[in-house]
Amino acid sequence: MFEIFILLLIVAFICEYAAAALGMGYGTTLAPILIILGYSPVVLVPIVLFSQFIAASVAAFFHHIFQNMDIMNQEEEKTAFIIFAITGFFGVIIATFANINLPAILVESYIAIVVILMGLLMFLNGGREIKYSKSRLGIIGVVAAFNKGISGGGYGPVTNSGQILSGIPPRAALAITALLEGVLCALGIVLYFLLLGPPQLLETAAITIGALIAAPLSALTTAKLEQPIIKKIVAISTLGIGLFTLMWVLFMA
Repeated sequence: MFEIFILLLIVAFICEYAAAALGMGYGTTLAPILIILGYSPVVLVPIVLFSQFIAASVAAFFHHIFQNMDIMNQEEEKTAFIIFAITGFFGVIIATFANINLPAILVESYIAIVVILMGLLMFLNGGREIKYSKSRLGIIGVVAAFNKGISGGGYGPVTNSGQILSGIPPRAALAITALLEGVLCALGIVLYFLLLGPPQLLETAAITIGALIAAPLSALTTAKLEQPIIKKIVAISTLGIGLFTLMWVLFMA
């Protein structure tokens, strides 16, 4: 049992550090690993949600401390958070209650293609300054919520790259994504608790502790990086996650 605890702690640390520093990929990477380790989705999803709620909330707090975002005073950042919070709220509800009739391979391929397209758009924009756009934020928010609704994933890469493509500074986009993930995971936790009861204690503790240790370190990493570097890293990471997901769906699943 101790070996399992340490293994899960290390895996969660790695996934959360990379995810919070880049604004994406925690659930995308952690969930498949837990499935490989033998955990069923009905068991692992509440665990991932709980750990992400704790870690993302802590990461968002340190993003604020390191001044990566300022949603109280920056109108553009505040608007982005509100738009994504509203669309994400409905996405989580749909993800929890809806019965999906589409084939899994079709849904997963769609998510991968959307993420790939977001990464390509960021590359095509290069280092150009992007004018702030509320309408673009709204469209991206709907796409991200739809992703969350039909698959439970593909949210972070779309909201993160979508904010940057809508004129939000890269560092602030990462911080806002962390805050959004914490808020939306809280809703998911409540819904899963009402439907399934509390998650498994040992696994939840190990994964939450690992993610919690990584959260402030990832926020510090974001604060140390220059905005253009963050933009390039996000674009590469978005493309990488999308391509990996598509290859996994088509050839490994």
